[in-house]
Amino acid sequence: MHYSSIFAACALPLALAAPFCTRQNNTTNGTAICDLSKVSQPANALTPPSADLRLILIAHGEGTQNYTCATPASTPSAIGAIAELYNASCAVASPNEAQNNIVQAAAIGNHFFADLTTPDFNIPGLGNTKSKKVEEVAAPNPSADVKWLRLQAQTEGSTSQVKFIYRLSTAGGLAPANCEGRAEGEVVTVQYQAQYWIYA
Repeated sequence: MHYSSIFAACALPLALAAPFCTRQNNTTNGTAICDLSKVSQPANALTPPSADLRLILIAHGEGTQNYTCATPASTPSAIGAIAELYNASCAVASPNEAQNNIVQAAAIGNHFFADLTTPDFNIPGLGNTKSKKVEEVAAPNPSADVKWLRLQAQTEGSTSQVKFIYRLSTAGGLAPANCEGRAEGEVVTVQYQAQYWIYA
């Protein structure tokens, strides 16, 4: 399912309380809490979040991993990524209910690189989080999907309370094997999707 077009309607509160969903059916109370306290990450070998961290958001990202070719004979070099972010907390926490309560969803923020080594997450409901990669593991399908990452928030330049962000469940985004047929300095964009598990 592509969350850019359909998924559970979840709003991200300005406070760091659990995200909530507005259900699109005739329930008696009309709203439901998306409880992330018991949601587990997909199996992976990254260092798990410490006990003092709380999962506050699962964001679905859709965009491009970007590479550049110095010359047609070189190997593509990574120059960051750009993605729109959507609130997937309810869809992950209660997938069966989410499938029955789907609406058009708007992006809640975006992901980009402040420089070649600084992933940046701008989510107005949380603030801005500049981060650095501290760990990586191969995706379950490494021949097709970019790696899974653990990112640590940086104090300098950040305005959010976010501590760590995990990039999981990636799809696509791998660089081409070579730059053959590319112009010197050409930028190559490769579509990808991922989940970003955000902890504070």
